[in-house]
Amino acid sequence: MKHIDQIITLMDKAKKENPLVDFLINYVTANELTSITSYFGGTPVMTDDPIDAAEVVEFAKVDALVFNIGTVTNKQVNAMIEAGKKATELGVPIILDPVAAGATPFRSASIRRMLEELKISVIKGNLAEVKACLGVETTSKGVDSNEDESEAEKYVVALARKYNCVVAMTGIEDVISDGNRVARIRNGSENLPKVIGTGCTIGALVGTFSGVTEDYFYSAMTGVIIMGIAGEIADTMREKGDGYYTYKHHLLDTLSILTNEQVRERADIVDVAYEELAV
Repeated sequence: MKHIDQIITLMDKAKKENPLVDFLINYVTANELTSITSYFGGTPVMTDDPIDAAEVVEFAKVDALVFNIGTVTNKQVNAMIEAGKKATELGVPIILDPVAAGATPFRSASIRRMLEELKISVIKGNLAEVKACLGVETTSKGVDSNEDESEAEKYVVALARKYNCVVAMTGIEDVISDGNRVARIRNGSENLPKVIGTGCTIGALVGTFSGVTEDYFYSAMTGVIIMGIAGEIADTMREKGDGYYTYKHHLLDTLSILTNEQVRERADIVDVAYEELAV
């Protein structure tokens, strides 16, 4: 089955099965993440208390867990660990968005703790965040990456193999790998980085589709490509004089009504023949 067929299958399956997606995320983009989950068939639930977080996973029978450390606190990390332990025990996929990983010792230690104590299914981040998860020095500051992406595959594959997970790196071209399969997604728009939260929203999409499959290579691919295609369509809706706030509205509207046919027509996926490179 072709990549695009797998993607369309997951889009249909999520709308049919309505996966319950549990969010422990930052307050800046919480509304967008939960709203977009519902657009694609998911049902969101949110929590940030260590006791409640673990209980929600078990008693609500969640299908996927999304962690985003954009506005991380010690309480939130403890909640993530408790929820993550229960998810690991029950086989519930965990999607980790290590926002601004490496920016502070606390963030670095928190991410390292999650990666070492929990079974993470998908790590979603830009190249700077991927490198930080590997312990490789970066030159980026804040939530954006200014890293050279020409050899991105070697870092993505290395991280996927180190933690036996799928890594979805977002960038000028997105790179997805489970340590063996590697693909580049060439959909997207230069305007997407101007809208705060688009990267975080990809994490929500990945969580939604991870809730209906055990092949997280494809749930990651589906979440990433949907945002790229929506960004392209939103580009076509801009008129002269429109600013980025208007673009954001076009983007969110597009995501809310995006069709399978639009995704099939626009998908631009290239398999990468990866050669072993030392990091």
